[in-house]
Amino acid sequence: MPPIDCEDQELLEGFLAETTELLEKLDDDLITLEKSSDDTELMNRIFRSIHTIKGASSFLGFDLLVKVAHKTEDVLNRLRKRELVVTPEIMDVILEATDLVKLLVADIKAGEIQERETEGTIAKLLPFLTENAGVAQPPAAGATPTEPVATAATEQPQPTPVVETSSAAPSTPPATASVPVPAPQPAANVAPKKIPAPPKPSDAKGDDLSDSSTVRVDVKRLDDLMNQVGELVLERNRMIQINQDLQQGDANRPDFQEEFGKLTKRMSFVTSELQMQVLKMRMIPVEKVFKKFPRIVRSMSRDLGKEVDLQIFGEETELDRSVVDEIGDPLIHLIRNAMDHGLESPDERMAAGKSRVGTLVLAAVHEGNQIIISIKDDGRGIDTERVGRKAVEKGLLSEDQLAAMSQREMFDLIFLPGFSTKEKATDLSGRGVGMDVVKTNIKKLNGLIEIKSEKGQGSEFILRLPLTLAIIQSLLVEVEGEVYSIPLSSVLETIRVDQRKFHMIGGQEVLKLRDMVLPLIRLQKVFNVQQRYERDDICYVVVVGAADKRMGLVVTRLVGQQEVAIKSLGNYLANIPGIAGSTILGDGRVTLIVDPVGMIEGNE
Repeated sequence: MPPIDCEDQELLEGFLAETTELLEKLDDDLITLEKSSDDTELMNRIFRSIHTIKGASSFLGFDLLVKVAHKTEDVLNRLRKRELVVTPEIMDVILEATDLVKLLVADIKAGEIQERETEGTIAKLLPFLTENAGVAQPPAAGATPTEPVATAATEQPQPTPVVETSSAAPSTPPATASVPVPAPQPAANVAPKKIPAPPKPSDAKGDDLSDSSTVRVDVKRLDDLMNQVGELVLERNRMIQINQDLQQGDANRPDFQEEFGKLTKRMSFVTSELQMQVLKMRMIPVEKVFKKFPRIVRSMSRDLGKEVDLQIFGEETELDRSVVDEIGDPLIHLIRNAMDHGLESPDERMAAGKSRVGTLVLAAVHEGNQIIISIKDDGRGIDTERVGRKAVEKGLLSEDQLAAMSQREMFDLIFLPGFSTKEKATDLSGRGVGMDVVKTNIKKLNGLIEIKSEKGQGSEFILRLPLTLAIIQSLLVEVEGEVYSIPLSSVLETIRVDQRKFHMIGGQEVLKLRDMVLPLIRLQKVFNVQQRYERDDICYVVVVGAADKRMGLVVTRLVGQQEVAIKSLGNYLANIPGIAGSTILGDGRVTLIVDPVGMIEGNE
């Protein structure tokens, strides 16, 4: 970036924040416009977004960005004035121009302004601005005319500061002629770099221009947080007073214990409320991820020659931004899988007695302390015989292993690294990567993935994710004097049992529990805990589950339920099997958090 003073840096940050927000919404709006071309309000919102980006770019001297945004704005203005009709061909070009705008903004954000080749995209926009396309009519009364090319002298809008908290559509920035303009970045010092066509959204790792180091917060949530901090200050003052009384020997007065008990309860209440307020500030709607998918589905359906109706539900569902940032890639892989493998071509669907248009449903809903995300299609479903045959052909499992598998276990074969049912690799699939990445990423989030499928009717992939990765409800257990924390979301039940009822089957210790045989794992052996007490026949078994799998963790005794904050073990102790992190108890002891999902998978 060119050297800029502090004031200009603030303007630049405001520009990037506002432009990023506009671009995040633009893809979704453009796809909606293609289906609802008569929506005047939507058309005007799209036009204002590009107009705002163009004006602010001109003020800051980003000439390449102005150039592309200006021509895109002109085409949108003709659409707005009904001089052009919305067609897939026009939308293709506008979306390509939007991708180029994103790329140029990403350059600015990275501090590396490059001399990008923009003429190819602009050349595709120009035919929609020619006389033959009906450009020359003067605007009707009350209509906003197409603005001339923005220059430093004619248009210098002020970017909106980054502190804005509402998501309403921004108005056009005011013009001013007296503000000095920073010099644009000279291209001579930067090696020109040609780019290919803007990236397709189906590869859209880089589409997200949002900055994960910042988050916009509703003012009401900030007010609530401030109120809770005020309450905490009052309780702190009360605690200081009680401590002074204790130092002065007043601890023996009759009401001291009562006062201290009240303080403890109040501190607990205020801390819990404060914790909830902070968590709410970190919560953002899953819409942030979902709004990318209409564009991805549109692009893929055109590439694959398929007709797809994408239906999205529950985009207002909130979860921790750390989870939102991580689920984008898995969802893209699952949608690509549904589009390529699940949904049939229009002719295949007609031959099977289905509608030509396939349905893809993306939904999110809260369930307890989890969020459930579902990707469902009405396509061909999973052919377990074909999946099993391919896994054997690729040497991923033996014939004997295949014969002993349940249908659900055969569904899980698609998550094996290197697995694909495609005979030939294409740009979209067939290389055996993607679904294994999905499972790895979901596991990293302490989540679960489940598959439901019926051959010829469709498939559903269900993701179960924690609302937050920072704080969890846990069951504290003791193993020979050592305390461990087990996430309560994985605990199905606890049993007090006589160890003489344990049996050995094929080298695996098991317990007959009602109508099932429960495999057992002794945490004492897993974590190599020294024997402290005399062996007792009575112990406790914590039954944990992941999807349809069950396992019993053998412990000495149950300590109780507690909410704990997860602490990282650092890079040196990362990826230890069976351990998800650590926490600190009230008495200062460090306690390891058990990873039940990892234990179940490691014991298979």
